[in-house]
Amino acid sequence: MPNVPGMEQSEIDIFLTSSKIPLRLGTVDSKGDPMIHPVWFHYSKGKLYLMSIKENKKVRNINGKRTVYFSVDTDAEPHKGVKGKGRAAILTDLGKSVPLTEKIVAKYLGDLSTPMAKRMVDGVRNDSTVLVEISPLYFSTWDYSKMKN
Repeated sequence: MPNVPGMEQSEIDIFLTSSKIPLRLGTVDSKGDPMIHPVWFHYSKGKLYLMSIKENKKVRNINGKRTVYFSVDTDAEPHKGVKGKGRAAILTDLGKSVPLTEKIVAKYLGDLSTPMAKRMVDGVRNDSTVLVEISPLYFSTWDYSKMKN
């Protein structure tokens, strides 16, 4: 964004790791129409992870066209955020998918022992839910807290 300070990579890492703001995922359907999906996410080692019911539209869209867009940004002032473009892939390795799903669920629900948390993690174990890994191609950032008055 012109004349708005951005974030360094270390600031991006902190923002995405600590943010509980849902990620807005942009996909394109088979007709070429764009769709926005708010999702819970986890950020680790430069990649974004989210989960979805296997039969959901966003998963079908990702299977059809792996290029996605995403945004995580604050509603309150001073506004800051990270958006970008990435390549999405469905993870099939349960050894990786289950622990990452547990991190997403713990981040937003705070407790893995609740019935809802157990259902969500079990969804990955029984293959009704998939974990999506997004490898960002670039980030665009803004941080209005750095603006000088």
